[in-house]
Parts: sequence; C-alpha cells; structure tokens
Amino acid sequence: MSDTKNLSDPAFEPTDEDLIGLAKRAFAHIREAQEDSLRKVRADIAIARQAALERLHRRKPEAAR
Repeated sequence: MSDTKNLSDPAFEPTDEDLIGLAKRAFAHIREAQEDSLRKVRADIAIARQAALERLHRRKPEAAR
C-alpha cells in the first residue's frame, strides 16, 4: 500500500494522526508570524511612547507659566 494519502478523496477516511499532521503543516508558520508581528508592534509602541514623553517634557515649562 502506498504512503501517499489523498485527503481530497471523499472515499478516504483520514486518521486522527493524518488530521493532526495536516493541521501542523497548515499552521506551522503562525507562531513565527505572530511573534514577528508582536515584536513590530512593541517596537512601534516604544517609539510612540518615547515621542509622547518628549512632547510632554517640552510642554512642562510652558504649563508652569
């Protein structure tokens, strides 16, 4: 019997292992992509936070007048 499994064949009944393998291959890139996105968002937040703090510090002397 062949090791090749045709998951698109309606007569083929996949095992749990077949479905688990399919899901793992289909979503293998998700964790890395999510971590990359999170790093980018955190970097953008850090830049925006620094800019906001700098604007706040520049305004403080004006507020004391």
